Amino acid sequence: MNRARPGRGGSTARALLAGAVGAALVLPGAACAGPGGRQGLAANAAALSRTATAPDLNWRSHVLAVPGRYVRPRSVTVEGSAGKVTNPDGLRAEGGGTTTLTTTADGGVRLIVDLGVLVSGRIELGVRKASGAPIRMSYAEGRQFLGRWGDGDTKPDDFFYHGKTLGTDDDPDGRADVFEPTSHPTVLRSPGLRGSQRYVAITLDGPGTATFDFVRVRQTNRASAYDGHFLSSDPVLDRAWYASAYGIDLSTVRDTRKNPGARWVIVDGPKRDRVVYAEDLQLVAQAAYYQSGAYRWIVRDSLNLFACQQEPDGGLPAASRIDVPCDPGHPGPPDGSPKGFEPPGDAGMVRLDSFTAWWVVALDDYLRYTGDTRFVRSMLPVARRAVRLFTAHPADGVLFRTGTYAEKPGYNWHPPDKADGVDAYTNEAYYGALRALASLERSVAGDAAAARSLDARATKVRAALLRTFWDAKAGAMLLNTDDPRRNHSSDANSGALSFGLLSPEQAKSAMAFLKRRLGTPYGTATGEYPDDPYMTRQLSPYIMAREALGRFEYGDGTGALSLIRTAWNHMIENWPGTPWEQSAADGTPGGAGTGTGGGADLAHAWSTAVPALSMDVLGVRPVSDGYARWTVSPDPVDLSWAQGTVPVPGGAISTAWKRGKDDGSFTLSVAAPERTTGQVAIPTFHGDRTIAVDGRIAWRDGHPVRGVHAHQEGDRIMFDQVQGGHTFAWSA
Repeated sequence: MNRARPGRGGSTARALLAGAVGAALVLPGAACAGPGGRQGLAANAAALSRTATAPDLNWRSHVLAVPGRYVRPRSVTVEGSAGKVTNPDGLRAEGGGTTTLTTTADGGVRLIVDLGVLVSGRIELGVRKASGAPIRMSYAEGRQFLGRWGDGDTKPDDFFYHGKTLGTDDDPDGRADVFEPTSHPTVLRSPGLRGSQRYVAITLDGPGTATFDFVRVRQTNRASAYDGHFLSSDPVLDRAWYASAYGIDLSTVRDTRKNPGARWVIVDGPKRDRVVYAEDLQLVAQAAYYQSGAYRWIVRDSLNLFACQQEPDGGLPAASRIDVPCDPGHPGPPDGSPKGFEPPGDAGMVRLDSFTAWWVVALDDYLRYTGDTRFVRSMLPVARRAVRLFTAHPADGVLFRTGTYAEKPGYNWHPPDKADGVDAYTNEAYYGALRALASLERSVAGDAAAARSLDARATKVRAALLRTFWDAKAGAMLLNTDDPRRNHSSDANSGALSFGLLSPEQAKSAMAFLKRRLGTPYGTATGEYPDDPYMTRQLSPYIMAREALGRFEYGDGTGALSLIRTAWNHMIENWPGTPWEQSAADGTPGGAGTGTGGGADLAHAWSTAVPALSMDVLGVRPVSDGYARWTVSPDPVDLSWAQGTVPVPGGAISTAWKRGKDDGSFTLSVAAPERTTGQVAIPTFHGDRTIAVDGRIAWRDGHPVRGVHAHQEGDRIMFDQVQGGHTFAWSA
């Protein structure tokens, strides 16, 4: 099954409910009743549908964010000679008693503070008095990486040396701070914010004595309201949703020091890079829309950062600082970044052209989730120039060839892996950008001719992708035409799945290949070989998140949930409680591009299970701009129930479904804002069902009752023209 999804390959989803606007669902006046048989089933269905499923507020217990300004220790332990520490628990709160630490020449003792959850902000240490050696505080996301320099790299040539980041909002950056002893009470504060840590080590750099009152972290990331949420019969999936959502919260930051008007934006991860990446943003934004309505404007401002830094050839920078002065809706001419706000460090020396294509896809998503036509219209010149970049460097007249343009070498989504040649994943993003721009030309610019031309080119790109990269013998997509290993990488296959590029037979084969050839006990590996210069073999939650979406796209919800249960559960259970940036093939944090294991973010915005769970398990998706038309089409897979709320313009869509024992019944309650219209899909589990809505029969004997707008698609009954709140049910 290949159901169209927003932001994944064009305007099919926009037309899904075309013509389905009208009055709310109207049902005939009599409910069927009777003692047994078909009448009994109808009566049971009617009874089940009379009462909406009550929301389970237990979802609040899964939220990882700590309310309030400060986060204080959950526990304090002593590492080394415990006899040199008095009352370690005194650090847990102000006024809770003092803690005294005494060290000798060889140190030998540290106070290890566990905050209980990853926290982003400025570390504050209350000191009553100290003498002798300087006071050192070190920070780490994972306890095993808590060294003298926290979890920063210790080699000067490593990317994350002592905690150096690409961003500027944490300057002076670092993963350890050292303070001179003080003879009077004071509060020591880290000179810059410290992006993410669960563990803080406190010690003295030599012989001395210090008496402390408290340690705490003043939070600096934006706190989410969680007006969107998810809950199901599987606690593993629940934890994956909330851990993923918290990773995005930690990554939502702003810096008003150089630009007082700087807005909240979403960086890739809270600890290391601390800059915004356009490709990451597309997937992260899909997750953010489902967890809080406020993210609609944060995504807008994140998109806008790139629009005012476009190069003359249409390319967007690989990464953006978070404080670039870009007025929303005023991108200006394509003449690069404003002076003094150029992309930081290595990010300004390379091209990641697939990120430019993903920005266009993200812009189309933004319109569908927000309805903000005004902003999108102002972005259309940027999107058009971005797509022209790919048409300017064709291979065989159709596909995009990665190379060195404007004296900058090109890479794929994972530098420093090579991308010279024709790259499958980059061209899949190009296909998505063509379909996205066609949709925008049609709905925003009203230019049907331009839309047809873009759709025609997208059709050619799809055909060329399959002709060039589909390996029928392996039953999977290849990575790159110039790759000497002929690697069948996970990104090439996940991208093809998520954009719906494959036939059902090809998709089935590709999904089997991902599990059979690239599957590990910790998730899907990025490639087949450990020595391929075009793709480092590792585990990328970013690509696995796209794989989960792609599996749902083709009806493999079982495979999608299996992947989330495997990969996300491994990350959350074994480390600080959030999904990581990436890991080595053996399931430990790190991998190419992150130096030592401590260099990898152990909370990362792109490592999100939220879209697959909210978009597919709950089944809530926008169909037209701003959710004026929507669909609720849940995929129960093997769950017994799920419920949640999705924030939308003008309110929220709440949904709750549950299935009876041995699939003996199914009930779905939906409530949507006024002046919106939707389509509700009821799974039948391949049975002939009699369906009731709000206590009255609406579907029986394979047909809707008179006055009800419904039809069958496979094993689902689709109810059209749904407005307001309704409960649907059948009983077997």
